[in-house]
Amino acid sequence: MKFDIQAFSKAICSDKRTLEMFRNMVNYAYIRIVNYHSTESGDRERFEKEIAYFSRHFSPVTPRDLDFFFQEKKWPKEKPGLILGIYDGYRNQYDVLWPILEKYQMTGWYFIPADFPDVPAKQQQRYAESHGLSAQNVRDYPDGRISLSWEEIGRIAQNHVICCHTGSHFHLGRETADERLYQETVLAGHRLEQHIGRPVEVFSWRGGEEYAYNLKAHKFLEMGKYKYIVSDLKLEKIR
Repeated sequence: MKFDIQAFSKAICSDKRTLEMFRNMVNYAYIRIVNYHSTESGDRERFEKEIAYFSRHFSPVTPRDLDFFFQEKKWPKEKPGLILGIYDGYRNQYDVLWPILEKYQMTGWYFIPADFPDVPAKQQQRYAESHGLSAQNVRDYPDGRISLSWEEIGRIAQNHVICCHTGSHFHLGRETADERLYQETVLAGHRLEQHIGRPVEVFSWRGGEEYAYNLKAHKFLEMGKYKYIVSDLKLEKIR
């Protein structure tokens, strides 16, 4: 089948958003997101191969890079940006994945449910099962602790991005009460900040929903002084 360049050009130019997206892709002026959850020790070799590949073809991204990207409308680095989203605050993300990220100088964005590290070790498996968190990695840890500890989170925060993933791995509903929204956004972020000693600027709901799913959620994200929200569909600038 012959490629019709004129038809392709017409389709691209018919919508300004499509044209802008195509221009950014051609110029490598875009940011991709790859997500990880439980990073078990049996997959260590695969993780290293993936991170090594990413380090050759992509640039790590920090919130300051995003600030520039949104302000200037262009990506300043030669290689396209890659956000490594590391979700749910599992202990093996420190034991297995963190050393690999350090080795290849790739920035991880750790999305942590702020209540999880405070759950006693022997109760964490039950807590995980009742809050939509994977408890499969418990077999690697006879002491029962499957969550990151605050000490581990503090070490990770030195070179990586700590993000809030609600307090209790909470699933946003259309009618969620204001009090619960405040707990899962504002208070959860404050708890993380108290332990790492710096602002937490990035938020993500459980399930990757957009905050527009609940019209009141935006108010609480602003109250929590978040700058960015990551959803399954896009990365949005809040303020």
